[in-house]
Amino acid sequence: MNLNIATLPLPSLREVRPGHGRRSRIGNIDLNHLALRQFRNVAEFLQPSSPVPDRDAIVSSARQLDRQYSGMHRAPCIQMRLRCLTALRAMSKEPEWPLQANLRQPIERIVDYAAKAQHLIPQRLPVIGGLDDAILVDLAWPALRFELDDYLSFRRLRAVEAQLCGLHPRELRFGRAQWLESLAAEAAMLHRVRRRARSPYETAPSAAMFRVHG
Repeated sequence: MNLNIATLPLPSLREVRPGHGRRSRIGNIDLNHLALRQFRNVAEFLQPSSPVPDRDAIVSSARQLDRQYSGMHRAPCIQMRLRCLTALRAMSKEPEWPLQANLRQPIERIVDYAAKAQHLIPQRLPVIGGLDDAILVDLAWPALRFELDDYLSFRRLRAVEAQLCGLHPRELRFGRAQWLESLAAEAAMLHRVRRRARSPYETAPSAAMFRVHG
């Protein structure tokens, strides 16, 4: 999973002074005032020191995406962030990957907002459905991306270890400590492989598969 969302940026959410937004409709959809308030509350929680995206800016970005990706089910930049949200939700529920409150709370706020029946931009809309969720993921991303990178590495190495042990990944006792051990073992193995590739005639012991047991 490519987690570099900078490769598919959302349109610029230019700052518009509160109360001066001109546009409030996307097609025949009026942005719901209650949903806008809920969206702004979450956005302010995620980045309290930064301006919250204005309604006019959100509508402008939605229109830009609608023109750029007309005919598609969903804009790729939105789809990528929704995939990241799915991974963040899984991370927050993983019993073997406990999170500190400063990481858990932003995820919970976004997940709670995304689960509400009333969205600022309805999920059913083609191309731009989920844009509000995607914007919130963008706001939280600087604080969460490295933890999510580590979590996905944890998931990958747990699956490898479970396969070696003949177990389902969730049957294996495998937490952060075991992940770090497996990560170090994998790095050491890759170093040996690269060293042998540079010196094909060098005699060296064969690299053992890394395994961590609880």
